[in-house]
Amino acid sequence: MNPSSETAEPPKRLSLRKARSRVEQQLIVEALMSSNGNRVAGKAAVSNKGARGIAAMKTHESTLKTLRRPGERHVGVGNRSLRRSAPSRVRVVVVDDHPITLAGLHLLLSGDFTVVARCANAQEALRAVAIYEPDVLVIDQDMPAIGGVDVLKQLRAAGDQTPVILLATANNPKLAEALMFNVEGVVFKQSDPRQLIRCLREVHAGRRWLDASVNQYAAATTNSHGQNLDTLTRRQIEVARAAVSGLSNKELAQRLGVSEGTIKNHLHAIYARLELEGRLALLLYLKEKAVA
Repeated sequence: MNPSSETAEPPKRLSLRKARSRVEQQLIVEALMSSNGNRVAGKAAVSNKGARGIAAMKTHESTLKTLRRPGERHVGVGNRSLRRSAPSRVRVVVVDDHPITLAGLHLLLSGDFTVVARCANAQEALRAVAIYEPDVLVIDQDMPAIGGVDVLKQLRAAGDQTPVILLATANNPKLAEALMFNVEGVVFKQSDPRQLIRCLREVHAGRRWLDASVNQYAAATTNSHGQNLDTLTRRQIEVARAAVSGLSNKELAQRLGVSEGTIKNHLHAIYARLELEGRLALLLYLKEKAVA
């Protein structure tokens, strides 16, 4: 027997580097085989996670849209989004019985303010103030039946202190009455439209704004060198007080039981003695003297 045929050939030794390489390969094969069975499930899980993620993102986006209020904007800061409220605009109700004028007021004011209602008469104006609670009411002094001054009086009688800006005409006895009720703003209709915008801003800021001509009347009465009220007769003082209440000469005559001509004579005498021009100046003078 050949010894060489009976003796098993000794196994070849693997180098350490090759052994490590084979071990690594085996581990990789086992990992691949074990992962093959779960590959489909893994893909499904990843797909489900992705779908849930997309749905969550959509839900989050929808929630943001729901929570976002009108007038708010989102400002990105770094990786975060902060919600900041834009400054609220002044809310205005405008009132005029002329459709073209009403449309013009809306066009003029809508660039800087929010016109919440346009009204064609006093009844609509009172309803709009009650419903919308505007920051300012802009109303025409002269309207059929019930004018702007009457609306002012009704609001104040009801305890409503909504600031009122009167679109006035000069030398109108109703203007004196409006000043007696402390109207917040007076703008004459022949003024530059920018005056109304300025008046609105001042009134909304809590300050009174009167047309320059009204202020001129006030300055004239303050600096008047006319006679004192003591120079007026008792009847003239009575007429003066009644005249600044907003009544017409005819209504004054009926109240005092005299003719309309007598009222005119009394007023001319009062204006001449106190060196005043018209009822508005008389009102401001009487308020200065704490008589009106």
